[in-house]
Amino acid sequence: MKKPFVLSILTLLISLLAVAPMAMAANLSTYGDATVVPTPSTPTPAPSQPYVWQLTSDVQGKGYAGLKLNGAGLTPNALTSLSADYLMTQGTFGGGSPRFSLEDASGNEAYIYWGWVGTGGTFTDPYGGLLWGTTGNVALTGPYSGPRVQSNGFGGYNSGYPSIDWATFLANAGGTSISHIYLDVDGGWLSTQVVDVAKLDVNGTDYTAPTPTPEPGTLLMLGSGVVGLIGVARRKLKV
Repeated sequence: MKKPFVLSILTLLISLLAVAPMAMAANLSTYGDATVVPTPSTPTPAPSQPYVWQLTSDVQGKGYAGLKLNGAGLTPNALTSLSADYLMTQGTFGGGSPRFSLEDASGNEAYIYWGWVGTGGTFTDPYGGLLWGTTGNVALTGPYSGPRVQSNGFGGYNSGYPSIDWATFLANAGGTSISHIYLDVDGGWLSTQVVDVAKLDVNGTDYTAPTPTPEPGTLLMLGSGVVGLIGVARRKLKV
């Protein structure tokens, strides 16, 4: 009778540890004030996955946050899809944020801004923070296409101001290797920005937030508790 009981306890421990997922894909990381939170139940419809990334830019905090993806030899010419599903939970678009950034091997970047293109180089959230929405595929023409790219030395190309469209950017720097792709929020110097990101799509690969991994201390307490239960069970079975 002892072995089945002990095995059941060990099975429970293994199943509990299994909720701690493997680290997110090795080529994707977070930086700044980026956390993983449960998907908000409102507004609806909400994303199907249980967790999302929450990115915060606030002058009282780190002031920036984002997702960083290794370019893996991509070039802008080979970038067929680049989009994100998001909800602006606090603040508004401003200060060139949020945006995608492409970085070359020298650390120079091209910025790709989100939202409706307004006059004077301004960008606004088409969803107004009231609904989950999408950036649309910034690498193709679409509902949010337009002059939204600024190249700050990417591939040796400076586009200047105002913004240029994607086709113009490709004509000048499309063959440059991308070292990293960023989803960046850093406009908190204007006002606090909080953006929940449900999905990042790069060339048809969807990246979503992982289930939070329990802290080592939590796992130690959990393991100690289960071991204690096994000890109690063994003593009772010997009586």
